[in-house]
Amino acid sequence: MGNIRTLLVLILCGFLQACGGLKLVDVSKSSKALQLTPAQQQTIHPKLELIRDIVEDYDFEKEQLETDYQVYRAGITQRAYSRYEDRFTDTRSRRELYAFREEARKFIRQRDIFLKEIKEIIEEILAELTPDQRVKLAELKLPKLEVPMMLQRDPYSELRYIRNHPLGGIDVF
Repeated sequence: MGNIRTLLVLILCGFLQACGGLKLVDVSKSSKALQLTPAQQQTIHPKLELIRDIVEDYDFEKEQLETDYQVYRAGITQRAYSRYEDRFTDTRSRRELYAFREEARKFIRQRDIFLKEIKEIIEEILAELTPDQRVKLAELKLPKLEVPMMLQRDPYSELRYIRNHPLGGIDVF
């Protein structure tokens, strides 16, 4: 009896993951879900494709920033090991850190611009939809331009100052 319940739960979880909801950037499926008229399709399809292009550009820039971060981290680690051999100076590390910070700031500014553009396009799409279609649009998954983990604030940073705490402190071991 327990095995059957486990099997049913696994099958249900598989269906839930497979369903996942429709995404707005999937033009053909979202237009079927919204039940667009041919006239609406001519005006809304290019806007949906523009949103998809914005999301693809963001994903590309995000991957590039993550790659640059890995290169930066690898360079810092390599110099940390060889600093005693080749008379390591800290100015190069600081320059690279400032360059990466500037790149990250540009990325965040560009993300804000992308979010603003997507919001404006969605408002234009909403203006052309009927009230029933607006309700269906609210059910679709809107694109989320997530910030990479390396740029997010550490939620456990305050715990590092607590003594004898597993995530930080002085007497960890």
